[in-house]
Amino acid sequence: MNGCITAIAGQKRNRQRCSIFIDGEYAFSLSEKLAVCLHVGDPLTSEQKQQLLVEDEKQTAFERALHFLQYRPRSRWEILQYFEKKGFSQSAAADAMARLERYRYVDDKAFARMWIESRSRSRPRGEFGLRYELVQKGIAESVIDHVLDGYEETGPAWRAVKPRLGTWSKLDKNELKQKIYGYLKRRGFSWQTIQYVYEQAVSCLEKK
Repeated sequence: MNGCITAIAGQKRNRQRCSIFIDGEYAFSLSEKLAVCLHVGDPLTSEQKQQLLVEDEKQTAFERALHFLQYRPRSRWEILQYFEKKGFSQSAAADAMARLERYRYVDDKAFARMWIESRSRSRPRGEFGLRYELVQKGIAESVIDHVLDGYEETGPAWRAVKPRLGTWSKLDKNELKQKIYGYLKRRGFSWQTIQYVYEQAVSCLEKK
């Protein structure tokens, strides 16, 4: 329906959006960035209105994604899941994702490296464990293969076990082995790594 813009008013609840009135009645809302291009008295066709709403959804999707990324880096899959959950159209989601990737706000290879580094510092995982977690985040197998190439897990495995040796120091070797094997297996370490850490733990406790 064609008409004439009779008012453009900032919204009280969301100062970043404006209400657009056509022929004296509220018609729709837009972001300030789009509303600034409109003026009272401008004619507005149905096609122009629809195009404005399409552009507004794209901008809203992009801004929502930026807010979502403030808490921590996200994988491409996580962002797409977020768009779907929020009800954005596929075209708006695709446009916002393209902008996010162009500005390098979303980069699955960088995300995977960050994930591995973070786990290594605070919650050590073996290669199997890291691979599983990255798959759950929607990271492509080719990217996972690349970032895990040459990954050395004995250091992280030892850092995971060492703080617990005081608690386990009174266990006999079989009990200690069960503890270490179970603990590291649940975190995705290989049997070879687990055996190495167990032997290192035994050596460390025998020296005390």
